[in-house]
Amino acid sequence: MRTRLLVIGLAVLVGCDDKPKGDLPPLHPAKGKVVRGGQPVSGGSVRFQMELDNPDVLVSAEVKSDGTFELQTVHALSGKHGQGAPAGTYRVTYQPPLAENQSAPPVEVPQVQTIRDGANELTVDLGRR
Repeated sequence: MRTRLLVIGLAVLVGCDDKPKGDLPPLHPAKGKVVRGGQPVSGGSVRFQMELDNPDVLVSAEVKSDGTFELQTVHALSGKHGQGAPAGTYRVTYQPPLAENQSAPPVEVPQVQTIRDGANELTVDLGRR
């Protein structure tokens, strides 16, 4: 009985070393501009997908009418959210604003974006039309 309690106690202690599910990783300020043909786009949204996939962390932003955005991160399991993004390399998808009764297909941006420790200024270049 005593051995069984010791084993259970050790299992609980080992399990306590894990981070609680739903915590956000450290976030770094990240803002930028979406451009096409050197000109800012007007509206839409961007989604940043980590290359080392973490499906529980969603990084995105609304694009303003002047093409600027500020990234936010949401943990899908807990709903916790914060300004900025975790450090890492990302694939980017731009979703143009939806016109009435029309849907525009998302644009997969060919260049990856890197978020580094500290403040980040990004340019998401969609190329030419």
